[in-house]
Amino acid sequence: MCIVSTCIILSIFYYTAAGQSVRPVRIGVFTDCQYCDCPNGYVRYYRLSLPKLDSCITVFNSSSLDAVFHLGDMIDHDVTSYDSVLPRFKRFLTPLYLVLGNHDYLINKKFKKGLLDRIEMKEDHYVVDISNWRFIVLNGDDLSFTAPQDKKHKQERDDIIYDVYEHLHINGMPWNGGIGSDQMKWLKLKLDDSEVSHLNVVVLCHFPLFTKGDFNLFNNIALFRLISRYACVKAYFCGHYHSGSYSAKEGIHLINFKGMVNTSINAFSVVTLTTDSILIKGYGRERDRKLKIRPDK
Repeated sequence: MCIVSTCIILSIFYYTAAGQSVRPVRIGVFTDCQYCDCPNGYVRYYRLSLPKLDSCITVFNSSSLDAVFHLGDMIDHDVTSYDSVLPRFKRFLTPLYLVLGNHDYLINKKFKKGLLDRIEMKEDHYVVDISNWRFIVLNGDDLSFTAPQDKKHKQERDDIIYDVYEHLHINGMPWNGGIGSDQMKWLKLKLDDSEVSHLNVVVLCHFPLFTKGDFNLFNNIALFRLISRYACVKAYFCGHYHSGSYSAKEGIHLINFKGMVNTSINAFSVVTLTTDSILIKGYGRERDRKLKIRPDK
């Protein structure tokens, strides 16, 4: 799902410690569009997600972006909802990168194995490099109660859930997900390479690490323990918890963007990443933020 625009050339340049010129990177971020042709549910205005998405596309297409990221939950539960969302996604003038969410798999079982083909995702976890920033997209549905699971992943999931409840945590809920051991090893390799390549890193996943307790990733502590070892990791972007949240832990900005589907007011952001800051311009319910990034060790 990627429509490439003409090359964007920005007039302001920065310099790395090695003396190489680098430019700010600008991306669009939105999450939990969660469209469904169904009545409102509590604070979720499902049908309004389409006009909200149209407004988001208009703003992003006029903002000279390098990329757009949707942080999961394109639809609520009906596979036919993709027929309304995916054609709109093709209207973005910059590359669109998808992150898988739990609701993306909340569809009839017969459609689950073909989901990646339907939404035109080549890989469920991957890397995007733009200038001196690396975006590492994780698949939080790797361990899941909604996405297809083989025997190994089911066992890993069940072991982690047992550990979660043994320690009296409450993030083992069926609407959450986790990162499997193979993906953890892949992530470590990508972080090792990022350090050697002197790249700043943003990790993206649908599920939060430390937000409202019953919305966190199954193995949130293990994932944070890994990424916090790397000074190149500057931020973690996620969705899932629609009210959103922000915290900083060990120098990493943990940004839970607000869900588009909630309330009648839209929510999306334009994020500018420089050599020393993350600047968020929020629209609708999303607030502006100016965040200094931690220095490399």
